[in-house]
Amino acid sequence: MINRNLDHERASYAYKCIEDIKKIGGKTEKEYRSAVRSSGALVQKSGLMQTLAFYLSKKDKEHYKQLAGHILHWDYVYGGTESPLDSYHKLLEILDEDIIHKTQEAKALILWLKKFADAMLKDDE
Repeated sequence: MINRNLDHERASYAYKCIEDIKKIGGKTEKEYRSAVRSSGALVQKSGLMQTLAFYLSKKDKEHYKQLAGHILHWDYVYGGTESPLDSYHKLLEILDEDIIHKTQEAKALILWLKKFADAMLKDDE
């Protein structure tokens, strides 16, 4: 077994998420890349719960599933069984101290998602 630290796990997860978006291709790549690039600022300005609610309200919920999947430790990449709305309800039950930790974790994941999205997905041009 490979001994990896948490940052390696984040990077691996983010890479798999971007690969999934790349498989969809087309307009989804551009929209996803734009969402990822703005999500860090959105979390900083509005908070994790409001940001997740915003992405939950979108027609394409891939970014929500990826963020929520990581911070809730359910396996988005290999097909979680919870609906996005069920996972959001689970987050509503978490204590404030845990939300602070999960917000920091989401920000760390977003950094990796941005790096891989910039490297692997089509840009707006």
